[in-house]
Amino acid sequence: MENKLNLEVLILILTGTAALALAVGIGRFSYTPILPYMLEELNISKTNGGLIASWNFFGYLCGSLLSILPIFKKKIKFVFFTSIVISLLTTLLMSLSNDIIIFIVIRFFAGVSSAFVLIFATALILPSMQLLGKKSLSTSHFMGVGFGIVLSSILVSVLGNFGFAWNDLWIGVTILSIVLAIPIFLYTPNETVISTTIIKSETSNSVSFSLITLSYGLYGFGYVILGTFISTMARETVGLETTETYVWLLVGLAGIPMVILWPRFGKKIGNDIALFLACAIMGFGILMPVIIENKFGIILASILLGSTFIPITALALLEGQTRYSGSIRVSTAILTSSFGVGQMIGPYFGGFVIDSFFSYKIALSISSATLFIASFLMINPVRYISCKFTNIP
Repeated sequence: MENKLNLEVLILILTGTAALALAVGIGRFSYTPILPYMLEELNISKTNGGLIASWNFFGYLCGSLLSILPIFKKKIKFVFFTSIVISLLTTLLMSLSNDIIIFIVIRFFAGVSSAFVLIFATALILPSMQLLGKKSLSTSHFMGVGFGIVLSSILVSVLGNFGFAWNDLWIGVTILSIVLAIPIFLYTPNETVISTTIIKSETSNSVSFSLITLSYGLYGFGYVILGTFISTMARETVGLETTETYVWLLVGLAGIPMVILWPRFGKKIGNDIALFLACAIMGFGILMPVIIENKFGIILASILLGSTFIPITALALLEGQTRYSGSIRVSTAILTSSFGVGQMIGPYFGGFVIDSFFSYKIALSISSATLFIASFLMINPVRYISCKFTNIP
């Protein structure tokens, strides 16, 4: 019985991991290592490169909002599978044109599908894991983002070193995505409904959820500038050129184990405090290339970015679930929408600032400051209200 339980848990983790690797790690984030090739070979400005990324995140925002519609309530698995197919198609279509408008349209729909996959994969995987008594592993499928980043980063670097063009790189990551789709269609579980009893504060529940929604949006803005331009910055900065092949790889590698470790850490000290620390660490990491202008600075930034940006998503969705009185699908959608707004603004803003000042320093400094603000807003005010009443003699 125990072996059967462990096998079911393993299959759930691998299925969810493959889904997020396909739609988010590759479908969304393979744009980062491929972007330097596109900028160089297609003569695209960083402002337009950021604009294309912003439309992907706008699609992510729209997908988050659409996922709340009642029409999807009883068709979660079907919508999930359809989103996987759309993610595959949009990744392939990026190789078939060199027009910025077409790129924008494709990346928009890629963003919609990635939001659907993340939200509906979580709605399918998380309750099933909790029903099996593995709540501590319920967000382990977020490792898929890191795995997708690692696999696509290696593939792009290898193909790039062999002289393949930018569009060949998109075809390469599409083939990788097709391989990952096989276990998804074979092993995705049916929707599981679980009942949970959560102690909530009647006076501050809406405030606490609003605060984490705001901070999650600021976090989306803060991480995405470096998350979009880190490979391009490595290629264009004197002394950092050799790091281009592995900086994005380091982000993915650092993120994989931390998706498990951060939630466990959060269980001990509180998810909100863990979120505070993770956001602050990321803000510090993004500032590293500004302070340390050599390989060590960008390597440290990569590691700190990777070790926090994926776990923050997992932690924020868990924390949001406890602060929201409705279903996990709705809380996830609301948080993801706020996140999407921040992500949508960040790349275009970052690209514009970089082009305007011919430097990454100002954009990264603003990004870092935003993350420090977000870190404080992550803390649940209920914690202080409880302390206040506890200390009354």
